Amino acid sequence: MKFASMTVGEIAAAYPDATDIFTQYGIDYCCGGKRNFTEATRSHGLDPDEVEREIIGHEQSTARLNDKLNNFSIPQIIDHILAYHHAYVRDRRQKLPPLAKKVASTHGQRHPELVEVAQLTENLFDELEVHMRKEEEVLFPAIRALVSNEEKGTPLPQMRFASIDQPIAAMERDHSQTGGELYDLRRLTNDFTVPEEGCVSYRELYDGLRDMQANTFEHVHLENNILFPRALELERTVRQESANGF
Repeated sequence: MKFASMTVGEIAAAYPDATDIFTQYGIDYCCGGKRNFTEATRSHGLDPDEVEREIIGHEQSTARLNDKLNNFSIPQIIDHILAYHHAYVRDRRQKLPPLAKKVASTHGQRHPELVEVAQLTENLFDELEVHMRKEEEVLFPAIRALVSNEEKGTPLPQMRFASIDQPIAAMERDHSQTGGELYDLRRLTNDFTVPEEGCVSYRELYDGLRDMQANTFEHVHLENNILFPRALELERTVRQESANGF
């Protein structure tokens, strides 16, 4: 079996269409990306061989943006995260928390879980805003500086931390927390299933939360499984070149 020794995250990075299949089976490929593929599939009652064949067959028949992202430069990946994922979160932050409060106010008596959904939605977006600012103000500039130094052949830049693995570890902890909150939303909403009497706003909220989950999983996957490993490898290279006096 080709995937036997690979992690879920490695497969998601090498076979971008695998993310759809992992999502379909409830396999966490972003925050849980370091888990072994065989272990992850079996824990969901799946046959690893069958899932592998499905991923490879799907990959051979389709192509997605992430396939291109694997060939992007590090600055291009960061630019994509900022323009697509960070902008997406800020746009949805203006819409989904107020909508969740409105739906909870209207339907909360019959569906009390909506009160918790509204609070969790607001907390999630507040935490994501803080997280994105840390990336934009600390981690991403540090990674860009490494790229610049590697290209120019200059010594390592002075940073407020010994290595970028420190802010990366902090970002990954944030990602794990966000992933847990998204799964809580999925559980509370019965996989974003709108009851029969649900109004237009109810459906709009659950559709928005489902889309938010998908976008966030892609965002976390792109960072955890593609950007961060490449940035850490770049730092090792720059340190080695600096030690050797270029």
